[in-house]
Amino acid sequence: MISKYYDIKKIWNKINYYLFYGENEGLKQEIIFSDFNTFTKENTYKFTEKEIIENKQNFFENIFSKSFFEEEKLIIISNVSDKIINITEEIIESSLKDVTIILIAKILEKRSKLRNFFEKEKNTICIAFYADNAQTLSSIASQFFNNKKISISQQTINLLVERCKGNRENL
Repeated sequence: MISKYYDIKKIWNKINYYLFYGENEGLKQEIIFSDFNTFTKENTYKFTEKEIIENKQNFFENIFSKSFFEEEKLIIISNVSDKIINITEEIIESSLKDVTIILIAKILEKRSKLRNFFEKEKNTICIAFYADNAQTLSSIASQFFNNKKISISQQTINLLVERCKGNRENL
């Protein structure tokens, strides 16, 4: 199913499988930090696609094992591509409870198998993260300085926006 990043709060506790793709890494991290903040560091596990492919058995043991102290798990898999589609299908078919999985990819083409799978499945969410424009970055910077009660000119904000080269993380 296709969704927008600002709709995650409405559906995040109903769906457990997410695909975040696109060039806006800063916004992806911001969404994970703000909308999935119920997960603690102890029950959040981070992997890369390469680690999973090299040691698939260890990954499955980590996902399927339950601890007495963990109620829920958040699995974040970064740098994903179409190579992980079979593993993803296995996980979704197993209908895991209390496990939320977020796949983070760079730009995925329209014909990507992974993207198509997440767009068509009913119990998955596919979200595109497009690059920020100057207006969005200017708004974020202005809001930051207003919250900190720092007086700054629009010219200085424009200079900051120009120097961050369209990247929210740099801002």
